[in-house]
Amino acid sequence: MALVKMLTLTALGPREEVESIARQLVLREDFQPIPIDTIITESTLRARIGTAGENPCDALLRSLATVWEAAGEPLPEPAPVKLSGEMSLDRIRRDVEGTLKILGKWEKMKIDLQERIRILEAAEILWEALENRSQPLHQLASIERFTVFFGHLQNESASRLDESARDVPLLPLHLTSLKGETWLLAFALPGYAEGAGKLLESLNFRAFSIPEITECFASGGKDRIGHRLASRKHAFERLQNAARRFLRENGQELELLYSRLFTLQRIYDLCRGRGEIGDFYVLSGWIPACSVSGILAYIEDEAPRTAVYTEAPPAGTTGIPTLMRNLPFVRAFQDIVALYSLPGYGESDPSLIVAISFCLMFGFMFGDVGHGLMLVLGAHLLVRKGFMQRSMCLVVQTAGTFSVIFGFLYGSVFGMEDLLSPLWFSPMKDMDLLLEISLGAGVSFITLGMVLNIIGRWRERDYSRMLFDGQGLAGILFYWTTALALFAHFTGRDLPFPGWVLTSVLGLLLAAMIFRSSLARFLPGQVADSESRVVQFFEVFHVLLSFLGNTASFVRLAAFTLNHIGLSLAVFMLGDMVRGLPGGLLLKLLIVVLGNLLIVALEGLIVFIQTLRLEYYEFFSKFYRGGGNPFNPVRWKKKKAWKRPPWRTKLMESRQAPGRS
Repeated sequence: MALVKMLTLTALGPREEVESIARQLVLREDFQPIPIDTIITESTLRARIGTAGENPCDALLRSLATVWEAAGEPLPEPAPVKLSGEMSLDRIRRDVEGTLKILGKWEKMKIDLQERIRILEAAEILWEALENRSQPLHQLASIERFTVFFGHLQNESASRLDESARDVPLLPLHLTSLKGETWLLAFALPGYAEGAGKLLESLNFRAFSIPEITECFASGGKDRIGHRLASRKHAFERLQNAARRFLRENGQELELLYSRLFTLQRIYDLCRGRGEIGDFYVLSGWIPACSVSGILAYIEDEAPRTAVYTEAPPAGTTGIPTLMRNLPFVRAFQDIVALYSLPGYGESDPSLIVAISFCLMFGFMFGDVGHGLMLVLGAHLLVRKGFMQRSMCLVVQTAGTFSVIFGFLYGSVFGMEDLLSPLWFSPMKDMDLLLEISLGAGVSFITLGMVLNIIGRWRERDYSRMLFDGQGLAGILFYWTTALALFAHFTGRDLPFPGWVLTSVLGLLLAAMIFRSSLARFLPGQVADSESRVVQFFEVFHVLLSFLGNTASFVRLAAFTLNHIGLSLAVFMLGDMVRGLPGGLLLKLLIVVLGNLLIVALEGLIVFIQTLRLEYYEFFSKFYRGGGNPFNPVRWKKKKAWKRPPWRTKLMESRQAPGRS
């Protein structure tokens, strides 16, 4: 259970030194900046301090990434670069713009070539279609009484065009069909030319200009068109590979430029909320106390003109980020705690207790050697296939391991209790012991929650609630006194003191909880609550009901333990019922396999949810307030480097390659 102590670190110095410090903080990944506006509240002083806006490197970094995207290559891994004269934003912007200018020129040439290739392909298709119909092109160009449209659309759209043409003065003439597209000539009366154009446009008709097509034929016949088309495609392929060649020839310089820009981008991202006073920069933020000595040593060596100030946040400070550091096993269960809420700064971190109690309760309710091994193996396969996060995989595998342990304690393998001798007890044969253990575990777990609440109140110096609250010392004594009295009553045992003593103790504790605010006046440094007696009475009444409800809720430990065994027995009984049928042995095997898979998947999920419920409602409600803000330091890498998968690369190359479309 470890919440890291946080400090504020403020640096004031020349721009180049503060940016050097920022670079080091980015690489350390343990500094969360605080906007200067939230630190300085005095309006006159704040008016003299300028703050940076958006990060100017973001757009440049995206633009530079298009170099690798155009070449179909993954982005390089950026390396930290030391600050120097070549690291100025203006210098880097000029280098990026110069690189993009070359790529832009090639891209424009590619677009022009693609359009020319499409026109030549269309001319070739039209030539073949008219040649098959023995119609010369000059007759088509000389038509004056009709407006002629030539182009292609999808086959489905061509069918819709034929249906629409029955009601309008438009005659579509199908020429050929290629790659799911229909090429056609459409003839419309001059008065309907505009309407025909809108109709074709609504069907995503790709039109080609008849004069442009005629110009293609003016320089030669079909063979000449084919030669020009092959030449254009060859030129397009060379341009297609130009970016790859450019990257191969200038890769080292481009990767250095990318690293410089990436380093500057991370520095600017850290300094976005910085304050500027003349030639001096102000940088402030949260840093773990264990990391302060390292950054102070760096500042002393590399930034001698920079003043640094560190301070522990005073009591009552809001907005302090929460950073939890635990052992790897416990770290996986931090997600379970975070599902409820992160602990507030200064609050107890329950991750260790949750890790132990979660596994114990899950194993208690799902104790089975075979099913536990299935959980461990299933989580391993799911994380390998990418369907489960590694932290959740560790939680499930640990819970499955405890299921195996309790399976040996129960002597249960796939619900069968006659294969192994129980090392502890058999749930089906010792139900009274099972119920007693469940209630005893509940009383102990609820008490632990109240003990943690007492510790928290003591740290906050709230002695009134620590001593007299229903979740404090008075509540624990009342709860245990009542629990011992009920235990003696149901087991037929005698109490070691008379009944009037029990009644008197319970009455005194109940009065202390109801008159908590009055008793607080006798404690040093405590202020009486302003709540009325009626509100305090109902608050105590709610606490007493929660004692009963929370304790009874732990009966589910016994209930789901028996439910697990009962479901397993039902699967084998159903398998025995079909064994006498034709192919009964195969049917039984199928039922047993599917039934056990259903138990592991469905009941495992239900037990997981019930365990969470016991953690959140019966345990956390006693002491945990949460509401913490996660520590979010500026990191060197925001996300993983972009890497285009192979199928995506092939798809984009196929889209860029010229074809008959």
